[in-house]
Amino acid sequence: MSRKMVEIAVRQNEVPVKELSVQEEKRLEQLENVVVENFKTFIQVGRALAEIRDRKLYRKKAMTFERYCKELFDIAKSRAYELINAADVIENVRNCGQNDDVDLSSFFVNESQIRPLTKLRPEQQVSVCRAAIESAPNGRMTATHVKKVVKEYLGEKIQKTVRTAQEKVIQASSPEFSEAFEKFSWQIIKERGSNYKFTSRGEIVKCLDQLRADLAEDGEFIDDPVFHGGGDDMNKLERAGFSLFRMDRASMSIKRRSENGGWQKHSGAYETIKEMEAAFKDLLQDDMHLRG
Repeated sequence: MSRKMVEIAVRQNEVPVKELSVQEEKRLEQLENVVVENFKTFIQVGRALAEIRDRKLYRKKAMTFERYCKELFDIAKSRAYELINAADVIENVRNCGQNDDVDLSSFFVNESQIRPLTKLRPEQQVSVCRAAIESAPNGRMTATHVKKVVKEYLGEKIQKTVRTAQEKVIQASSPEFSEAFEKFSWQIIKERGSNYKFTSRGEIVKCLDQLRADLAEDGEFIDDPVFHGGGDDMNKLERAGFSLFRMDRASMSIKRRSENGGWQKHSGAYETIKEMEAAFKDLLQDDMHLRG
């Protein structure tokens, strides 16, 4: 018998629902509190892992944070960072939403609901969090709903960025280039609308990065403005004992600033941007290493 047929049969028979006793009501409340509290332990776990990583408390048990997580807790480094990032979101939303009548973070009861918000910058998380709460169907928060709100927000953000870029191109470029750029940029919006079914987001970014890198070397070299303090500031930092690193998405590698002022390959090539970003984040845990 199908689920629908069972529901119809129950309605036809009008099976009465036995009311809960006072003791049962109290016990139900206790059990629900246990479930909620255990759901929220991910915040404590994330904070604990973050402190272990940041203070390198794992150093006597393992050479790296990744190995420590795998050997002691049997979890991948990616899972550890999911918990750390989720705890960071909760803390950010709680602190930045203090002017709200209620604690915004209290609407999220498990890490899967928070995970989509980790894709956003801290200043974006609070506004998107409010939007998710206000639009939650029947006031019920779900991971699927949060994913939808985040996706809509990012889509609007990309469209706004595309429109701004098109306006700038029109002002500074030839009509032919402007027309071609407009078609290309709207094609990116179209690809996103299909959830990158036909062309992956990673492939689009990789092609754009490679094109940018090649154009920068076509004629007089155009260096990236990756370090806004300028060369003098970089020299001062290096003389103080710091090492500067940067990610090069064109070659999918991490580069280190050399003594002659250029950038030399440090590690890679990595297979994915996510893998390169994780390696870069680990590298920067050393207090003497800086982002270029």
